[in-house]
Amino acid sequence: MQNLSAAVIRPQLPLVPERVVRGRENHDHVAAALNRSPWLEVPPPLAPESRAPDSIQFNLTGDWTDAQARGFEEAAKSRGVMVHVFGLSAGNARAFWNWEFLGPAPDLPQTRAMLMRACDVRLPTRLTREELDFIAEALVAAAAEVRG
Repeated sequence: MQNLSAAVIRPQLPLVPERVVRGRENHDHVAAALNRSPWLEVPPPLAPESRAPDSIQFNLTGDWTDAQARGFEEAAKSRGVMVHVFGLSAGNARAFWNWEFLGPAPDLPQTRAMLMRACDVRLPTRLTREELDFIAEALVAAAAEVRG
């Protein structure tokens, strides 16, 4: 690590535990709201995972077409929330077919299908409860708009 990077990061180290707690609280608050929608699902953590989230990942449930998934992204954006569907976002690092540096991509149809409906939204720890509610409500409303 360069000296300048260390000088910036070192004073922030005592803040990490609080940010982890806030990140978990923020994630779980939004997850509860999204899980009330018939079109959205936040998977539970996998044991022995210990999360420190600054974003929330969730799935579009039911039979979504690519056009509907893109419509969901647009409907959320029109409400002021940026959501990315992993498999539909150009160059997304979570989509294995973007890992050209490893060689030819394998044929993984179930993984590909899952990534085509897996979503991500940033949830910085500095967000207030009102801002978290705004995000959750925008996502639920966007899904309802597209899927009715």
